[in-house]
Parts: sequence; C-alpha cells; structure tokens
Amino acid sequence: MLALEDSGDGEPIVLVHGLGTTRVVWRLVAPTIARRRRVVAIDVPGFGASRPAGRGFDLDDVADRIADGLAAARLPAPFDLLGHSMGGAIALTLAARRPQLVRRLILSAPAGLAPAPALAAAMLGLTGGPLLAMRHLATPLADFSLGRRLLLAFGTLDPSAVAPSQARAMLQAARGSTRIGAALRAVSAADLRPLLEHLSMPLGAIWGREDRVVPFSGTEAIRARRPDLVLATVERAGHIAMVEQPRAYARAVHDVLARMSSL
Repeated sequence: MLALEDSGDGEPIVLVHGLGTTRVVWRLVAPTIARRRRVVAIDVPGFGASRPAGRGFDLDDVADRIADGLAAARLPAPFDLLGHSMGGAIALTLAARRPQLVRRLILSAPAGLAPAPALAAAMLGLTGGPLLAMRHLATPLADFSLGRRLLLAFGTLDPSAVAPSQARAMLQAARGSTRIGAALRAVSAADLRPLLEHLSMPLGAIWGREDRVVPFSGTEAIRARRPDLVLATVERAGHIAMVEQPRAYARAVHDVLARMSSL
C-alpha cells in the first residue's frame, strides 16, 4: 500500500520526499502549490506509512511500487513529478522506467548523481542509517533554539529559524521507517547520470543556494547531460529549502513548471 495525501484541483503533481523523513516535509509548501494544482504527496515505500518494496531498497522496485500505487489511487497520467534528495533519485528512476507517466520532471537537490565507492556507501548505510532512524529520540530538543541548531545544522542554513512544530514533525517522521539505512546505501552508490540523457520529458531543478548536503555545484553534473535544464534557485536556504523558505520554494515550483511548458 502506498500512503499519500491528496489535495487541490487541476493538473496533478506528485511530491517524493527525501531520506529520513516522510511526506510531512512538504506540509508547508503543499497548500500553496495546491491553489493551482492537484498535489499528491507520498510516503516512499519503507518510509512512514508505506510498506517496503522488497527486502532492501532497490530503486527500480521502489519506483515501480510508487507507479503502481499511484495507478491504484486512480491518479490520471501523465502527471508532473518532483523529487527531493533521495526522492530525486527515485523520481529520476521512475521517469526513466515509466516515461509515459511523467509529463515534466523536477529534481530538487537530487541524490544519485555523485556516486560514492561501494564500501563507503555500505558504511554510510550501516552507520548513518541507525543515526537518522533514532533522531526521534531527540525530539524534545526541538523546542529550543540551540537544540534545533544541533539537530538541523547540516541540512539547513539557519536551523533556529525553523519553527519548533516543524522541527518536531521532521524528527518524528523517521520513527517507524524501516529502510533508512538501505536507502542511504542505495542512493549513495547510485550513478543515475546516464538516465538524464535518455529522458523524453522536460527537466527542471530546484536548489537551495546554500545546500551543504547536495551542493549547488551539482547543477553542473545535470547541465553537462541536459543543457536544456530549467533551473530555479532558492536563496537563503540549504538542503531542505521547502521547509526553510516555503513561499519561495512554492514560487520556484510554479516558475519551473511554467518555463518547462514553453519548451
């Protein structure tokens, strides 16, 4: 079963979250996007309320499970697809495997384009996975500015500016997710750059200018394969730009979609 939230009317856009969170990461931007579009925010298989796809975290299997789940929810295709970080790797895989389903693809600071050596990726999965999965234990610290600075320092430009309620929701999101380590290992080792050249649909990207997790320079790897890339930058934001600058992020989504429509 694919867990999702469905809101708004109009042309559909599917939102795919990143590692260590769930569809809750979109809750600040989804209402704004839903003023013009039908917004479907999913829990990736193995995260939140969505059952895993297989025993590990195979990107092809995950992409197929999402496609089948959206079909079961009777979402009309083709739809627009936006994936953030790990979700970018999944969205790119889905678009390559099921191009008839995706009208336009937006990658938001995507993983999977700068592969780590196999051993390093395996170690990341073994060590980083459990740490991310246990973040919910530190949820009480989110009520304090210093606590947010410690817990969100790597993913945000100004952790103290994140509302305590949003920080708590993000920390709690990892609770119950069973594929964090396997997903971290899979996306760290993946090299999805060759897929970019073979996509049949327009390609866009959204990036936080101060991203330290997937640096802004990652746009160069995409442009090298897709010179037609439509790019929007969110200023004063790090990796989770949709949380740090939700209004600017929503504007970037509409802007990229509009510019891709004219291609």
